[in-house]
Amino acid sequence: MAVTLNHQGRPARRRSVYGHNSGTTTEDVYTCPPNCTAELSYLHVINTTGNVSIEIEWYVAADTYTSHFLTGKNLGAGEYVTFSDIEIVLAAGDKIQVTPATAGHVDTILTVTETFSGV
Repeated sequence: MAVTLNHQGRPARRRSVYGHNSGTTTEDVYTCPPNCTAELSYLHVINTTGNVSIEIEWYVAADTYTSHFLTGKNLGAGEYVTFSDIEIVLAAGDKIQVTPATAGHVDTILTVTETFSGV
């Protein structure tokens, strides 16, 4: 669900998105849209089956660089990791990615405020 608002005098919207990964490929859970910046304020990753090691990454498009936000975090069935006081500012094309090391059922929920940059 998106909520329209103004942020720093510019049109903005707050939205939550989800990801679901049952394999071992890297999932682009969120990509900052063109002409926007996005402030990531909440990130929650849960494993619902078996044991799985996860990696959370921030792909920085301008530098074609991947920052390994969290690596090798083992989650048993029903275990999760939550970042509720996080503040990361994403530029257009930046991504939040989640990669499980083994196949399972990994869900991700995140909340961002997208602000139109007008560029």
